[in-house]
Amino acid sequence: MKWYRLIFSQAQPIHIGSFIWGVVNETAAFIPGWTMWGALTNTYLRFNKFKDIEKSKEFFTKITNFYPAKACSKNEDKNQILSSLKCLFPKYEKGEFGFVEVPISEFDEDNNNFVSLDEFRFEFVDVIVSTAVEPVNRKAKDESLHEFEFILPKSKIDNCSLYWIGLIGFEDKEEYNEDLLKRYFSTLFVGGDIKYGYGKLELFDVQEIKKEEDLNSWNIKQDGRANIALESPLKQYVKFSGQECFEGEIKLIAEFDFSKNISEVSRASYYINIGSKIVSNMQSKNGDYNYLGNYFLYKGMLKP
Repeated sequence: MKWYRLIFSQAQPIHIGSFIWGVVNETAAFIPGWTMWGALTNTYLRFNKFKDIEKSKEFFTKITNFYPAKACSKNEDKNQILSSLKCLFPKYEKGEFGFVEVPISEFDEDNNNFVSLDEFRFEFVDVIVSTAVEPVNRKAKDESLHEFEFILPKSKIDNCSLYWIGLIGFEDKEEYNEDLLKRYFSTLFVGGDIKYGYGKLELFDVQEIKKEEDLNSWNIKQDGRANIALESPLKQYVKFSGQECFEGEIKLIAEFDFSKNISEVSRASYYINIGSKIVSNMQSKNGDYNYLGNYFLYKGMLKP
């Protein structure tokens, strides 16, 4: 397979649906692979007037989660920005979920700065509070108060710009190449409320990945199979079989079928969360220590 690193600059606030707590509509701090797959597939189908919908759904499934990256270069030169980019990869530190700042050309995550999720949200997340008003008496309408979170394009602290980095893989077919990515995805809309001015990303750079270790740092091999190193924070969700010994959290992830008027859950499974660590050799019920090697990347998840 051919693999490309996609780097998007954030042109508008974005909202990535995460949880709804009462009146608070919370945003996630990264873009899950299935959300980015949905944005790419939707854009591709619009260009092609929604031809071959079922076939098109399979084009972009070999995609990782996308993580935020800061660039604090005051110079607008592209190479200067790329050299200053620091990707925020997920990690747990002392039981707390957050990110570790890693230059995109570096694979060692141990000696870099840890940014807790609260620190990231303080720097990049803002909120809109709104309510409906009764036209007669000008009072707030019952049960209409809600808060809507979004991720800002720039830091509130130092005005650094936010970018998004992830990988996509294509089978070795001539038409699936860098030109296709630039032609279709120069502008992309991702997440919720895009009709209200949210979610615009602009393709900043496309880089073909030729080094195996660069893929390995994203938990994948050249053919898309899982490559999970012990004690290394996960970049992708890993389907939980009950045999793994890990540090971190378990998440219940539902996959939806959006082809119907009202979306339905097509399947739901437990996954080891991103940022968690596999801490010992894994053995399946059949005694196989390498069974995770038969897991494949699928929309930010590694599963059989």
